[in-house]
Amino acid sequence: MSTENVKEQETAPEDIAADAEVQEEETAAETETPSLEALQAELDAARAEAAKNLDGWQRAQAELVNFKKRQAEQSARRLDDLTGQIITQLFPVLDDLDLAFQNIPDTLTEQEANWVEGFKLVQRKLLKILENNQVETISTEGEFDPNLHEAVTHEDSPDHESNAIIAELRKGYKMKDRVLRPSLVRVAQ
Repeated sequence: MSTENVKEQETAPEDIAADAEVQEEETAAETETPSLEALQAELDAARAEAAKNLDGWQRAQAELVNFKKRQAEQSARRLDDLTGQIITQLFPVLDDLDLAFQNIPDTLTEQEANWVEGFKLVQRKLLKILENNQVETISTEGEFDPNLHEAVTHEDSPDHESNAIIAELRKGYKMKDRVLRPSLVRVAQ
């Protein structure tokens, strides 16, 4: 027999019982009920972490809502920009129709009058498209406004006050509050 086996066999039953008691005491100490202060500290820590998590969640929710608002605003702005670009291309056509209607001869045959009426219908349809897209003509009544009008000439006019619009040379248009094309005007000095 080896010396290790002999030592193992020499362990007395009293020693085994003593070891078991020590283990039971350690286990009992581990499973003892924590103190009230320890529980209160643990509860406070859990509440602080819950408050921190709630605050983070609320901030994330607010950021998401703000992000969605920004995206909707940018999308609306992009749509307005594209609509404005497309509608701006219609202005020369409207200018040509206005010029044509200003130069209609006084005497027309019935067929020519029908043609003129047909073109007036086309003009009304174009104006309806502008109206549906909240595009309106810029008023040239009153004083010159550099935000809305573009002065072609400044003239002396005894009939008008200084800075008053004498005549409109080309219509201007705005969509909502955005100027798509300023009015070309003559201004009194």
